[in-house]
Amino acid sequence: MANRSKKGGVLKFLSRRLGSKTAEGNRKLSEIIKEMGFRLLKDPDAAVSPQAVETVILLASAAWNAALGDQGLRKRHGEILGTIISKVGQPWPELTSTDTDGLISGLIEYKKTYYPRDRRRIVATEGRPNGNVRVYWVEDDNLVIAPFGSTKSNAATARAKPGRTIAARLVAKMKREIREKVVDIRSVIEGRVTAEELQKTVVTRQKLAAYHPAHAAYLYAQNQMSVMSELITSLDEMAALADIVAKAEDLYLPSGPPMSPLTASYFTCWAFFDLCAEPANETIGTIVSDLGAAFGMNSELQRLIRLMQESRMGIYIHEGTEPRLAILRDLITGVQCRAIVPAGYLGNKGEIWYARVLPPPIPGTPEHVVFTTPYIVLGPPLREWQAYFRRTIPDAPKQVLLDAYERHMKFGPTRRYWNDFVFEGYVNHTAEVIYLEGLPDLPESRPHSKANLDRFWQRNGRNGARERETR
Repeated sequence: MANRSKKGGVLKFLSRRLGSKTAEGNRKLSEIIKEMGFRLLKDPDAAVSPQAVETVILLASAAWNAALGDQGLRKRHGEILGTIISKVGQPWPELTSTDTDGLISGLIEYKKTYYPRDRRRIVATEGRPNGNVRVYWVEDDNLVIAPFGSTKSNAATARAKPGRTIAARLVAKMKREIREKVVDIRSVIEGRVTAEELQKTVVTRQKLAAYHPAHAAYLYAQNQMSVMSELITSLDEMAALADIVAKAEDLYLPSGPPMSPLTASYFTCWAFFDLCAEPANETIGTIVSDLGAAFGMNSELQRLIRLMQESRMGIYIHEGTEPRLAILRDLITGVQCRAIVPAGYLGNKGEIWYARVLPPPIPGTPEHVVFTTPYIVLGPPLREWQAYFRRTIPDAPKQVLLDAYERHMKFGPTRRYWNDFVFEGYVNHTAEVIYLEGLPDLPESRPHSKANLDRFWQRNGRNGARERETR
């Protein structure tokens, strides 16, 4: 990653600068979503079937989040719609069109036109027989559950920064330069040389052949992401993300033990796919994907980068092994997978793993990939991890809880949350595995936390304090 001097103010991870409320922020989000959804009905004044109501609320929610840069619900809306249809029936006779993606696109523009500064992001909706809609949303990364009949949010509405997203600005800038054909030939030559030199660092086809095919696919995508990241993070538009990564590199010295428990694979995945910048919570991965879509990146490479972008670290229970595979179950989602572990450690039943498990990259193949060196949590026991998630994940309907868990594992409450957990929890390692102790929200449980270091110096008295001053 290219180091660069910091420009402007510090951007807080997954938090937005708060401003005074606007009129649009005072409206119930449920009212706005119904307003948008009912625009999709042929006759909004007529009696509306339950399936039509559920469908238009789903499409309006997907459009609302997509306008904020969160495409998750838009991508899943077809699957959710299938469930609605199977349970209550077809909504199409009452809708203005069967082209759901087109309907969502229209509502995205509606949101941008009439509610441009409202940054509440929907995580779930819940209908009532009387036609009321209850909305669960996120503001400032806190889950907010609006009570039925609420007239406004109980948290300040965040104000989006003016201007376009990072990716949109980069695409527009590049297209403008191509269209105007105002090109400095020296820049072209130097840029081409730089790109060619960086491509030489990509793992070769011959070396990839020595890896398991599933691992090789992701290695290639990760290598290409590294090249593209080096090329774009020197641009002014990328300053916010580049500065954060440079500071994190200085803080954690990611290289693997004994220098640092943060391995290169762990840190680059965090830097590329989890670290995000406001106002649209873009990552280097989403920006590269948008640039690739605009300028013709290979579709298979785009797909692999998207899979990595959608991944996150997780807490897994080891449930045994098969030949060359570890059987892992996500502690909260309960999803079980069989994964190759390129680091070489297959583990033992009952272990608690902290790892990034990627889905099978090759269609039709079953093997997941533990992309990072496994972090094995020696303590506390499983019941205390279950208590941890009860403390940190809101008690809510199942889908809301699962969405909150996904966000918590990918982003954490703060930018440093999971990095500090690894850095301060380190106790030992081998070439194939790294061992941790502690919980993310209890500093005293992690061996190298400030709380424990302070206790150490206190126990060692003045001599220890004098030694600390010289460090």
